[in-house]
Amino acid sequence: MNVEKAKNSFLEAKQDLSPRTLEQYSQALDYLERECPKMPKKPDPIREALNKVQNNWVRDAYWRVWKSFFKWCWWEYEIPNPMARVQRPQLDEIEPRVLEREELAMVVAAAVNLQDKAIVSLALDSGVRASEFGRLCIADVSTDTIRVWGKGRKRVRVPISPEVRHLLQVLIDHDGHSGPQALLFSGRNGQPLSRFAVYRIVRHCMDRAGIPGPKRGSHLLRHSLATNFLANGGDLATLQRIMRHKNIATTQKYVHLAMHDVVEKHHQYSPARDAIRGAQWSFFDNGQAVKEAEAILVEKEANHGN
Repeated sequence: MNVEKAKNSFLEAKQDLSPRTLEQYSQALDYLERECPKMPKKPDPIREALNKVQNNWVRDAYWRVWKSFFKWCWWEYEIPNPMARVQRPQLDEIEPRVLEREELAMVVAAAVNLQDKAIVSLALDSGVRASEFGRLCIADVSTDTIRVWGKGRKRVRVPISPEVRHLLQVLIDHDGHSGPQALLFSGRNGQPLSRFAVYRIVRHCMDRAGIPGPKRGSHLLRHSLATNFLANGGDLATLQRIMRHKNIATTQKYVHLAMHDVVEKHHQYSPARDAIRGAQWSFFDNGQAVKEAEAILVEKEANHGN
């Protein structure tokens, strides 16, 4: 079997994935097909193909797609899986950018209409991704949660705060939606909002709030949610469920980003500060201690002179 045939079968079997994911899979497998037309049985051709990719992040994305592809081929056709011996590319750790509380308040305030304000608030409150807004319906909104189509086309519920729930209800009442299956957010001519439209809305709000680039989409609000949630005292297990991370190791990456607030609170509440200040004051206020220190210095100088 050649790569082209296996690729087509694989993509056909994955039609339940989002169009964006399918596009990424197709790009990675098209490159594999160009570099290895025949299905490789050993890891060396795959390593050579990966090494030709200049961008580290693209190389890592290709590796992840190929790993899934060859695992599926092994399961479906009992073809040897050469990816088992291909090491994942090493990536430099890059800290996600986050916004401070004051900046977040300015972004929400900068929304010029009710829908924009609801989108920005929901992204910040519940971590809804740009690609998920377009499929939200009125029926998805409950008192304390909202149901979203997550990755892998799974419908899950995530919590919403009372303030955001009220904002969504005002939006529903204001726009006069026709029924529970009506879209919660819509673009031109009532069409579902694309992820690009959501990005533009969030970017324009950040422009008006004076937030500089780069990376000013809804994912910046998602990162800011995670970091500020931990800084405010939230726990990792709850944050993992809000962010819908399969692995808590992904959630743990936000711990060090919240360190600024941890340091501030440490400076404010550490008992050692008062203890050290008190000890210093008593030491320097003790005339006898000062006299003893001066005597030691005089003795050292005399010995040095001899």
